Amino acid sequence: MALIRPLEREDLEQVTRMVATGLPGWSRDTTVLTRNLIDHPWTERPPRALVAVGGNGAVIGSLGAQTRRICFDGRKLKAVCVSHLVVDPAHRGGAAGALLVRALLAGEQDFTFTDSGTPEVVRIWRMFGAHLDHTRCSDWTLVLRPGRWLGTIAASAWSRRRVTLDLLPGAAVPVHAAGRQLFSRAFPAPESEIFGEDVSVARLSAALPSLQDGIRLRVDYDGESLEWVFDYLAQLAGSEAVVRRLVHRGARPIGWYAYLHRPKLSRVLAIGASAREAAAVLGELVEDARHRGTAALTGRFEPHLHEALRERYPALGLAQRPLVHARDPELLATLGSSAALLTEMDLIDTESW
Repeated sequence: MALIRPLEREDLEQVTRMVATGLPGWSRDTTVLTRNLIDHPWTERPPRALVAVGGNGAVIGSLGAQTRRICFDGRKLKAVCVSHLVVDPAHRGGAAGALLVRALLAGEQDFTFTDSGTPEVVRIWRMFGAHLDHTRCSDWTLVLRPGRWLGTIAASAWSRRRVTLDLLPGAAVPVHAAGRQLFSRAFPAPESEIFGEDVSVARLSAALPSLQDGIRLRVDYDGESLEWVFDYLAQLAGSEAVVRRLVHRGARPIGWYAYLHRPKLSRVLAIGASAREAAAVLGELVEDARHRGTAALTGRFEPHLHEALRERYPALGLAQRPLVHARDPELLATLGSSAALLTEMDLIDTESW
């Protein structure tokens, strides 16, 4: 039986090779895994990431995990976010994967979550009491410039190229792509007293404590950890722009958002707002993205966005298989509600893209 122990810095070269083999499309190197699993400002000692070691002392499996500091009804909690589960092909007939998951979920954290669930990973997590987070299984799409977006799809079809997920996330076609003239109710007018501004990380960090109305559970970012997230996001984005804005109703800040700007399809990573103000914040985001020239927006569906998205008739398509594990029933119920702010940005260092 494999021995399960915390990841050590000396394991990272071997873990990198294993992850690259086990996760097709993974393009990160040892430097990235070191940064995320060992050198993150919230990494505990020993780290929460685990390895499985065979009888000869070699690493045969790995489970990436990072600590998240959480605020829940004013209480300070601890969560663990999971990035990968891989086992060396020669040892997949054993129980190394299940042992890694069991060891992690048995830890002292208040809850554990991931967006990286394959069918096999889902089965293993469920063996130990985890649940699919059905509320966050879908991606939404809003078309901002229907003519341009439809033209791009038509050009792909005309040239017999495959229409990929960078144009049709979730393989769903939005009815509002028919345009404002035919489907005007999907394009509500922006509120006159709402405006947004590009902000520095320091300015956003200072504003966050005033933006928690109606939010019971959130990642408890401080200046250092928020700077870390946006530095890493800038590395992933490369030449693409990372947009970060604070939204106001008159003189009062009501929310914020961050998205990766791309001409064809921009990816929304976070909309930080209460369910009551989500529509106004989403509306400002839509106007900003349209002004910057993007053809469409997409993002992960989250419970606090339900009403805000509903009025815009988005396309919804099944995408990721998020999983969550918690022993406290109240905490588990809150995680699936609009009072929990748990965005894709909170998982950014677990994503392979």
